[in-house]
Amino acid sequence: MSWFNKLISKALSDPYLDDLLVKAETNYANHFFDVQCSDETITFSDKEYHDILRFADILCRSEIAEGRNKAYKIISLLYDFYNDEPFFKCCADAVLTKLGIFPALSLLAKQNNAYSTTEILLEKVVKETYQASPFEGKIFTNAQYDLFEKLKNSNHYSFSGPTSFGKSFIMEAFINHIIEERNSADNMVILVPTRALINQVSKKLKQEIRNTKYKVLTHPVVPPMYQSKDYKYIFVFTPERWISYISENSNPVVTYMFIDEAHKIVSKKDSRAPLYYHAILLAERKSVNLFFASPTIPNAEVFLQLFEKSQDESMVIQDSPVAQNRYYIDFITNKATLFSDTGKEIFIAYDASKESGYLGKLFTKLGKDCQNIVYCNTIDDTIDYALRFSQKLPIKTNDEIEELIKLTKTFVHKDYYLIDCLRHGVAFHFGRLPQRIREQVESLFSKGLIDYVFCTSTLLEGVNLPAKNIFILNNAIGMSKFSDIDFWNLAGRAGRLSKEMSGNIICVRATNKKNRWDNPEKDLNVVRKKTIENILPSIIKGEKNFYTNLGNAIQNISFTKQNVSQTEKDIWNHYSNLLYVHQIGKNDSILINNFLKKNKMAKQILSTVSKSNEIPLSILEQCSIIKPKYQNALWKSNQIEPLPKEITKDSCQNILEVLYDTYNWEIEESGGRNPMARDRARLQYFSVLMYSWIQGTPLNMIINNLIRYYEGKGQIFHQGNYISFSGNEKMHINIVINNLMSDIDTALRFKIKNYLLNYSLIVSSRLGEKDTGARWVDYLEYGTTNPLIIELQTLGLPRHLADFVIKHHSKCLHFSNEMVVDFDEKQLQKEIDQESFYDEYKELAEIFEWGL
Repeated sequence: MSWFNKLISKALSDPYLDDLLVKAETNYANHFFDVQCSDETITFSDKEYHDILRFADILCRSEIAEGRNKAYKIISLLYDFYNDEPFFKCCADAVLTKLGIFPALSLLAKQNNAYSTTEILLEKVVKETYQASPFEGKIFTNAQYDLFEKLKNSNHYSFSGPTSFGKSFIMEAFINHIIEERNSADNMVILVPTRALINQVSKKLKQEIRNTKYKVLTHPVVPPMYQSKDYKYIFVFTPERWISYISENSNPVVTYMFIDEAHKIVSKKDSRAPLYYHAILLAERKSVNLFFASPTIPNAEVFLQLFEKSQDESMVIQDSPVAQNRYYIDFITNKATLFSDTGKEIFIAYDASKESGYLGKLFTKLGKDCQNIVYCNTIDDTIDYALRFSQKLPIKTNDEIEELIKLTKTFVHKDYYLIDCLRHGVAFHFGRLPQRIREQVESLFSKGLIDYVFCTSTLLEGVNLPAKNIFILNNAIGMSKFSDIDFWNLAGRAGRLSKEMSGNIICVRATNKKNRWDNPEKDLNVVRKKTIENILPSIIKGEKNFYTNLGNAIQNISFTKQNVSQTEKDIWNHYSNLLYVHQIGKNDSILINNFLKKNKMAKQILSTVSKSNEIPLSILEQCSIIKPKYQNALWKSNQIEPLPKEITKDSCQNILEVLYDTYNWEIEESGGRNPMARDRARLQYFSVLMYSWIQGTPLNMIINNLIRYYEGKGQIFHQGNYISFSGNEKMHINIVINNLMSDIDTALRFKIKNYLLNYSLIVSSRLGEKDTGARWVDYLEYGTTNPLIIELQTLGLPRHLADFVIKHHSKCLHFSNEMVVDFDEKQLQKEIDQESFYDEYKELAEIFEWGL
């Protein structure tokens, strides 16, 4: 160890540094909470002030992340108090330059360069040159540059880093590098966990990828108007869209796959995890180069292990470009605590009991003049907290907020609760919100026009929505307590790179209820430790009779424990389906190899599978979510019928009846907190919804139709019970709206669509493609029976804009054999009347980058 490394090691273990850090943290906390304190022990003497900055100057040169992060934390804690002081600016300039955090350098005073030493000026010039990203004016941090260089020399790679590290920025830079180095030769796909993320990622790619040979597509179909041209593609897909894409052999070959939020592949709480695993395994078998990105986990190589790749090609980044401060406020016991980076817990003299309104006062006090996220877990809590808080705030007048209010009234409903919140600069955010509304909320929040966003765990799916403060009111996702990766992935949104040096994580116990930090001593461990344990996937570890239960699922016998959650059932059933698929395809995988090792009956079970199956492998691979026993029973049936060619309410009802019986929805879709088919009578509701959706009915009209439907019934199911329904009651209208958006997204476009896909594939194989019937799967996915509207959606237009173009500007489309072969964007821009169709023009301008 060199002399300087010894000095750094000594500094990290020096109790004097801990004392200074605690003093800086306490001073920052008192200022943040507006606590008046006369205690001189928290005020720096001149010697202490110079000493702590010298510690920062030493530690920023550390070879380990702990030292570098402490150096940055010191600068962030002092910044608000000393940013005009020459010695601080000189030290801060040196520390930030050594760390290569150029966005933070811009926050220092404009005359900051006057305080740079010759050494630092030279290092800054060198880094600005060698660490320049492919994007003009953007410089990689040291850690980002190291990772980028590793990616450039790898055929597959896995890395993890803090939420604020800029994983998407690295991937976009690497994609640009591939395009330039390989002369635009490759098609690529970015795999995202949910549909809610597709548009966000694709919009960013369109902004960053300027190569005219590339088109960014989000549907598993290459539009005919592109097929005859020499384009290459970057696809943004969910797992099911990727599976659909590669099932069509004529689609262009994909060379690279980038898996965002990779930890979702092995989640034990997410029933979609097996689908994610299946999709990537299919890509691996097509020799696609795999690149994984995940939040900070210490064993990033686990994803390579899962797909049997060399585990050497991995990196764990622990450097964070944004410092974070951790607090806990308990309204039940009237205590406030600071969790120091030294490991100590420090009392804050903040008296919450004096404040009426509790949370409202807290949010207003700590969230003044900055952006704030409030995590509430459930949709009901999210809306309730947002409503109650917003009612206490003054009206916020702003033209862009008024536009969003008008859009929400027109597109959703005039009585939707979001409108009440927006009037006060508040919004709520969850995956079920219509895409165009959700995106506008995100845009106004990022601009600082909305001050508070109340949200569910949608942010854990990778939605890019950082804020100065994140208030965490609930320490669970659904009914399960936070895991360490859940908490830090959420809390990592605190702090906005290039906008502030630090962010604040405020855990709040506001009520004495389950999963509301109700067991502080135990629940707060995830906050105290500031560490994330190794991920141990069930496929590899096989814990808690995992492989025994997969065998039981294949054999249709009871699981090894009595009280099984619906999520556990879904995960075990889906993995057992994948075992079935791997056996039929004679495909090697860690899943089937470990099943053979850890289940004594494995060979017998798999032998039975081989003998009993009649379904083609291609269908099994596309429909892995559906139990093979139902697929085989349908295949063998003598009463198999084509899908109806006419789209009527009766044909919708008839299809649902067939699916209900064929796939045993009475058992398979009746479990959990919000089952799709809790009884057969539920099919009548879905037939109404299904007919309206595929007829292209606008969302606001579907909502009004359903309000009338429930008025006729006189009741609606809510939170486990039937309640009386009135179309004049605002709360009832909002129940209809939120249920509807969930049913369209989850039931119609995912579950029912998957069942219909399986049914149509089997009918097509048995009776021939011509006798399959109408394209019901496409109708559900795209929300229309009009092939032109479907085709425009594959080009990147959302459903309502595709319908708008067809109705008002069809002359901009050029046809051949009833197919769109060209789309004149310039002509569309000339034709559209901005005054009459301002919202539509604004959205089209963003999609086609016309400029506003």
